[in-house]
Amino acid sequence: MNRFQTLSAARHEPEGKTGSLTYFIWAVLAGILVPVLVLVFGLISYLLETKAIDSSPVRLGVNLYVPLPESFLDQRELVQLTQLTSLAFFISVLFCLAVWRHRRVADRRAMAITKSLHYQVLKQSVRRAELEGAAAQSASARALIGRHLPSLGRGLSLWYRVVPRSVLLLLGCVAVALLVHVYLAIIAVISGVMMWRLYQHVRGTDVEEVGRWELPQLRDQIAGLVARAPQMARLQASGIAEESFRHEVDQLYHSLDSNDARRGRIWPTLFLAASSAIGIMVIGLGLNLLAESEYGLSLSSAVVLGLSLAGAFSAVWRILSLGRNLRTHSGPACDSIYAYLKRSSEATPSEQRVGLAGLRDGVEFRDVSLFGSHGQPILNHITTGFKPKSLAVLLGTDQVSTQAMAEMLMGFGRPATGEVRIDGLKLLDVHPASLAKNVMWVDPTGPLWDGTIEENLAGGDSEINSSDIVAALREVDVYEQISRLPEGLTTYASVEDKSLSTEATYGIGLARALLHRPPILLVSEPPAVSTQLDDDPCLKTLQKLAGQGSLVVVLPRRLQTLRSADRVILLNGADLAGEGRHADLLNDSDLYRHLNYLLFNPYRSGARVG
Repeated sequence: MNRFQTLSAARHEPEGKTGSLTYFIWAVLAGILVPVLVLVFGLISYLLETKAIDSSPVRLGVNLYVPLPESFLDQRELVQLTQLTSLAFFISVLFCLAVWRHRRVADRRAMAITKSLHYQVLKQSVRRAELEGAAAQSASARALIGRHLPSLGRGLSLWYRVVPRSVLLLLGCVAVALLVHVYLAIIAVISGVMMWRLYQHVRGTDVEEVGRWELPQLRDQIAGLVARAPQMARLQASGIAEESFRHEVDQLYHSLDSNDARRGRIWPTLFLAASSAIGIMVIGLGLNLLAESEYGLSLSSAVVLGLSLAGAFSAVWRILSLGRNLRTHSGPACDSIYAYLKRSSEATPSEQRVGLAGLRDGVEFRDVSLFGSHGQPILNHITTGFKPKSLAVLLGTDQVSTQAMAEMLMGFGRPATGEVRIDGLKLLDVHPASLAKNVMWVDPTGPLWDGTIEENLAGGDSEINSSDIVAALREVDVYEQISRLPEGLTTYASVEDKSLSTEATYGIGLARALLHRPPILLVSEPPAVSTQLDDDPCLKTLQKLAGQGSLVVVLPRRLQTLRSADRVILLNGADLAGEGRHADLLNDSDLYRHLNYLLFNPYRSGARVG
């Protein structure tokens, strides 16, 4: 496909139509003013060459004639020079203004499109999370927001700056050069193309491949040989090691020598070719300048030809830069974004209209399999169940799998096989708004939203008063910490708030659960603090909620939580590896014992002790 069509989807976004007329006006001005400025410089050169302009039209090339008004011809030479210089300065100022305004409009159009795509990515992420799971969307969203959308924005801005401005500049300058002298212009264009092709041929792609792959690999091999040399010496094999080392070093420097030789040929070869091309151009220009014919060229014609060719080459350089950007950066980024935004024909759970009132019988996973966007298994034929009035723990070797299993209870992820049922209802038949009223998520960040701490805890429930909030905060042992804030409960908090400690934000999330008592509570624990007490108030809160009838499902980071859980569900990658109480799994499962050692051993560095 033509690389200049790669951004067509983004350019056809509705936001790309804003300011089209203004954009076009400034682009046309910036494109045509350069050829006009070249003609004015040609007239100045003609005036300096002939000492006066007394007839119209002025001949600046074989077929290039510039008409001038009679009022200008009647002026004295110095006045003519002043007027032409002032006109050139005015055109230059207007050109600078046009380029600046065109750049601003181009950047605004690119920004409007990428801003719109940010919102589209958000909507599609929520929608695809219902099909594939929220955990599976995290990596895609980070890549889109962090890399692809900025790259697309830069590519769109460059596109709008090049098209049509540089295209008009190229056409205008080429037209002027052809009017000056067709054959000299064609020779110059052919020489430029041959120089570019020669540069690409001499430089080649091998240089980059050697620098990016072969040389680092050789250096790694040499470093490995140096690292193994002491052991080889103990094995009485130092001679073999030295021979291998000598061979690798010789190969490295042979590659470096070939690389340097190739690079050393580039500029001498190009200089020789450029000298030849310039020599041919000078001879051709000299024959026309010195020819005693009405078709011979003047010095002013040479100035116009040179400036117009320089403008044409600058336009070509801009167009080639755009093509290179589209090929290597913006084009692939645009393809990735629209591949992600491509709407699936599947109906999502949010298009269903079944309500849910509390949790009576529990949650069942029936032969559930879930796959990521690239086909990798996240859950593989999981069959298990959760009962209300219990504290369950999800522990596994792959955090994505346990996270995805918890997120399925929030309605994120459509199983490839099997089904999830809540009180006998298919999870996919339950409206997300109904799930949101029955399922609450707590993590180390709270989570918090923009508002006061009191508003975060009440969640819009007018029946919750300040005394209830204080009691809940005291129960999770964070009230004293919050009361020490300058504004106490009226302190303004926000998403990713840094003014509150992790213990405080996690405690706020648990206090919110105490106040609202959700039928299903999903908890992602923070790591235990070093001063963790045996009677952890946060754990006691989880147990209290479970005792009051809630199903509490925890992604653990603390050993006490494992010990206190009614049931531990163990995953090995995407597979169910076992379930039961902590003590039973310690006796029966090697994998469980290994995970306990890795994650919760208090004497192991990096363990999640608690």
